[in-house]
Amino acid sequence: MLNKIISLSICSIIISNCPIDTVGYLNKINNILIKISSSPPLNHSIYFESCNLVPIKTQQHSNLKLDSTAAVAFLKMEKDAEKDSIKFIIASAFRSVNRQSGIISRKLNKGIPIESILKENTLPGYSQHHSGRAIDFISEGASGLSVAFDQTKTFKWLVKNANKYGFYLSYPENNEDGIMYEPWHWMYRNE
Repeated sequence: MLNKIISLSICSIIISNCPIDTVGYLNKINNILIKISSSPPLNHSIYFESCNLVPIKTQQHSNLKLDSTAAVAFLKMEKDAEKDSIKFIIASAFRSVNRQSGIISRKLNKGIPIESILKENTLPGYSQHHSGRAIDFISEGASGLSVAFDQTKTFKWLVKNANKYGFYLSYPENNEDGIMYEPWHWMYRNE
């Protein structure tokens, strides 16, 4: 009985420090989908925005954030990768629903059909980046995300080692989500 009380106390502390208005969040996502004339995807999970974000400082960015649990795992992975002469360059980490909405809206405003957009971006509310546990890597000298990342030393190191730190490749070739192959996109498994 004591263990249950302790567990409930810990949960209460976590919840009180990290309140999530589930109904409000889902309504926000629904309103964005209506605005961009899209329906919720049937086979995708909703990701709640992390409220435990911590800054991850890199040479390229000073405002990147990860969920605290993913950050601890990433920093350990980064330190160990450096021992193998691998230097991580991060293009993206946490992304809010509003930012994701802006990405989709900009592409729609350029005349790109939603069906094409959804092959490389998920709808607001459905992006792993909202959780603060997803990282997009780029290779040295690259200005953006490219499938060619899978030819880099960094990618090969990640394939061999990332699972030791709880990270996995979210969108391999021919993935069930229908998202294009994204060798740069890695997600921390929150277990």
